[in-house]
Formats: sequence, structure tokens, C-alpha cells
Amino acid sequence: MLNCHHDNGGPRAGAELRGLLTDVHRREGGAIAMLCLAAALILLLMSWLIFDAILVTNHKIDTQGSADMAAFSQASVKSRSMNMMAFSNVGKRSIVGVHSVYQSMMLAYRDYMIAWIAECTADMSTCDYEALEANYELYNRERENDYSVYVGTNEAYYIADLRALDNYQKYVMAMTPWWGWSEAVGRAQRNGATLASSIPVPQGVPYGIVPNLLNDVASAVGPNTAFNFYSETDRLPLERGVFMEDRESCPGFRSMVSDGMIANDGWISGEHGSNVQIHRENSELRAASDEVIERGASFGANGTMSAGLALMAEMVGMCQDSLAAPYFLTTHSTEASWLAATSNLVLTYRHEPEYFENMRDKYRVPPEDYEFDQSSPAGRLYRPEGYWGMARSEISFQGEGAPDSWAPAWTARMRPVALPGEFREASFDLNGMYHSTLAHLALAAMLHDDVTNGTQDILKDLVFMERATRGMGQSTIDGVGR
Repeated sequence: MLNCHHDNGGPRAGAELRGLLTDVHRREGGAIAMLCLAAALILLLMSWLIFDAILVTNHKIDTQGSADMAAFSQASVKSRSMNMMAFSNVGKRSIVGVHSVYQSMMLAYRDYMIAWIAECTADMSTCDYEALEANYELYNRERENDYSVYVGTNEAYYIADLRALDNYQKYVMAMTPWWGWSEAVGRAQRNGATLASSIPVPQGVPYGIVPNLLNDVASAVGPNTAFNFYSETDRLPLERGVFMEDRESCPGFRSMVSDGMIANDGWISGEHGSNVQIHRENSELRAASDEVIERGASFGANGTMSAGLALMAEMVGMCQDSLAAPYFLTTHSTEASWLAATSNLVLTYRHEPEYFENMRDKYRVPPEDYEFDQSSPAGRLYRPEGYWGMARSEISFQGEGAPDSWAPAWTARMRPVALPGEFREASFDLNGMYHSTLAHLALAAMLHDDVTNGTQDILKDLVFMERATRGMGQSTIDGVGR
């Protein structure tokens, strides 16, 4: 019989295997390498997390920075316009003052010479013929030379200069709100914002091809939700004043005289008086007499204008539509109303949906046990796709004394979004202001290349801002810096 026996090593092979395992167990070589690999993996994950966090933070800071730069740029535009309006006011005042005083003095000089000749004719014994002859020669030389040229060309140049300045001021008043808005939007988008707009918005609503974001937001929030609006439009804090009022042609002349606006504080009489004083100090011979000055350069006791100044007023019109009418600062009953008229609030938005979807998902190790229905209000509310920034700026008068429209001393500066009690006192409502700027946000979105699918790309965050501004009422917004 064949005896087949399979020998698998027997006890000896088992002993060798146990020894090998024991030896491997006792060895310490390579243990640190395993720990290093584990630590490297942890460090890699942490570095990815830190890098993404820094990236997201930088973009959030950039969004706020775009709002700051946009707000400051808009205030810079408006302060520049305020300074140009002041220069133009002074130009008008100088033109009227110089022309009127010259015209008045010549007419007064003529009246004075007639009176002097009449006095000499009545009493020849007291007449100073040498002085009379010298003054008469001086008067004729002035009348036939400089004054004849002045009369021939005065109306054309005088009116043309005033019309040019007046048209420029009207242009600045109409153009500055849109200039400031476009500067703010352009500056914000050049610094990373997808869209931006300032509040209050310029006059006129961009409809037509511009998407109706208001309807989109209203449909997303709910058809029964009430929407309020901010009725004020953006404008410079200036209003057209009055050049001169006459009792026959314009109402209110007597009240202006009784209130001292013409005789004391009126800008025409003030400039007129300054030029008269210069004339008095530099005149020759008896042309410097007080009688001549009083006849030609001042208002009479009954409130009438001198003949020369009346002629100048007739040439340009004496009511509010006059070419010589300056622009004054608008009047405000409260400090909050003045702050509202001289400031702008800027909203900026940066569309970064991957930060809230892909980047967030790669750090989610366990799967989500819930899903958001993107068609529901909750899905649109809690899944933002970008960042919002908010900043406020103002124009500030840096001249001496109270702010005025005559000194080109306006500059731009940043300020808090809301001072304590300011929104309540000025009847501000951030939610209503947000509704008023939705059309302009849509216009800004059309100017940006990254909004590929139109405003539907940003609808979630527009709804988010709708709910956020509802929570920032007149009391809860107090003290917000940006």
C-alpha cells in the first residue's frame, strides 16, 4: 500500500510563522511614518479649509470695499458739482455787480452834472467853474469813449455770459444725480461687485428692456405682501433763488424789503454795495461825492431801485426765471432732513454661488438628511448665492461758517449708515428704499457680463435682502455703521 503523507511543515513551520509575527509586532521602525502620513492628511484638509475660508473672507471684504468706494466716488462727484455751482453763482454775481454799478454810476454822474450846472446857473457867484469844467470834460470823455462802447455791446455780452452760466447750472443740476449713480455703479463693478445702486435713486425709472425685479421679488415673497416705497429722488441740495423782485412785476417785493432781504441781506445789494465802495475809493474829483454815490448806487428810502440797476434787472428779468438767479441751499427743519439731503446709501452685491454649494459640499462628510425645495420660500431664503455690502457717504462743507452755495468748499466723506434716531426723525424706511432701487439694480445687472441668465441668477439673494430690510426698521437700524 502506498502511504501518501502531506507535510505542511508541521510544528516547525508554525513556530517560524509565530516568530516572524512576533518580530514584526515588536519592531518600531516605520511607526512615525504612519503618523506623519495621517498628520499630513489632516494638515492638507486644514489647509484646504483655511484657503477656502480666506478666499471667501476676501471676497466678502471686497464686496464691502466695493460699496465703500462706490459711495465715496458718488459723494466726490456731488461735491464737485456743488463747487462748480458755487463758482457759477459767484460768476453771476460778479457779472451783475460790475455791470450794474457801472451803469448806475454813469447815470448818476449825468444827473449830478445836470444838477451842478443848474446850481451854477441859479447862483453864479458861488459856482466853482474850474471844478465844473474839469468834471464836465471828464464826464464827456467817459461817455463818448468807454461808455459808448459799453452801451453798444453790453446787452449782447452781458446776456450771453449770464445765459451760459445759467444753462451750465441747469445742466449740472439735471446731470449730477445720474453722473453720481453711474460713477457708483461703475466703481463698484470694477471692484468685484456684480451689481450696485445708490439710494435715493436718480429721477426717472429705467423700464422697457430692464427686468422688473419688483414683480419677481413680490411673486417670490407672496402676492399678499404689502410693498412701500421711498418717494424722494436724488438731487443736489440746491434750489433756484430769486434775482430781484419788483413791486409791479413780481409779488412779495414789499415783504422782501421789510424783511431786509434787499436792503441788507440780498445778494445783489450786497455785491452792489461792495462795488460802490470800491468806486468811491478810486474815483477822481467830485465823482466821489456821496451825493453821486447815493443817487446811482443805492436803493431809495421807498424801496425803489436806482435807474441803472433797474435797467440791468429789466434786461435779464426780475423774477425766479431770471438768467441771473443764483442757487441757494435748500432749507430743512431738522438735522436729519439735512443729512438725508446731503448723503447717499449704496448697496452692492457679489454673485458667488459656488461658495454656498460646491465649496460647502466638499467639507460635508456625512450626507445631508434633508433637502431644500428651491421652489419654496424657505429654499430661496436660506440658500444665498452671494454677498451684500452697504455703505453711506455725504458731501460736507469745509469752509468757514455755516454751509452756503457761494463758497467752493465742498468735499466728500464717509459716514455711518444710520445715526441713532436718524431714520425715525427723517422718516426713512430701508425696506421702502430697497423697493425703490430694484429697477436700478436690474439696470446695473444688465451692465455686468457675469449675469449670464439674467436677474434670475440673483433672485434668491434679492428675496433674502427683501426679508433682511424688513427686519431693519427705524429702531433696529440705529447705529449701523456699514
